[in-house]
Amino acid sequence: MATSIYHVRKTSLGLKRKYRISADDGNGKPGKPLGYAEKQLKISDELDIYRDERRSEKLVTVRESSKGRLAALTGYEAFDPAGRLLGSFGVLPKKSVDRTTWEFEQPGLGRLTGTERSVATARARRLLTLFDTVGEIAGALVKYHFDFARDGEPVFSIDKPRVFDDWYRLTVYEDDVDRQLLFALAVTMEARQRG
Repeated sequence: MATSIYHVRKTSLGLKRKYRISADDGNGKPGKPLGYAEKQLKISDELDIYRDERRSEKLVTVRESSKGRLAALTGYEAFDPAGRLLGSFGVLPKKSVDRTTWEFEQPGLGRLTGTERSVATARARRLLTLFDTVGEIAGALVKYHFDFARDGEPVFSIDKPRVFDDWYRLTVYEDDVDRQLLFALAVTMEARQRG
């Protein structure tokens, strides 16, 4: 049974993508705002998530890792406003041949693997994203669902449940999952899935 549900909605296309992060309203819809992010594409792989659109309070910063094992994964590290490491995540290239597979690591929680549930959906999405802007728009036609598990038990999932709607639902099954790290992962995944 889920302990909590969150929503990430992309609100713009193009080189600057904007995202709103919300709690669930109890009826499966976005409710109370929890965060806001802007992602500049093709300029930097750094991402900041703020408390709101005024950007008055930074919650988390995500940077592409340039060292060690994470760099080989095209991995990312997430930091709190004081510069403390919240955790890391990255794509596992060898396991992503048929279905994209991510690794998520949080101190105290361990290392989780998130695999795209459907091979057919993974292939369709990859084919569509080959066509740049047209592919970006066509990609809205494809749903996706990633399950992150430890020893076969679900810890959280990230899915895009509808076509023609850049809305992503985050379902958390363990209270120990760091929500800021999870939001950073969800926004980064959305940006990466398009490319």
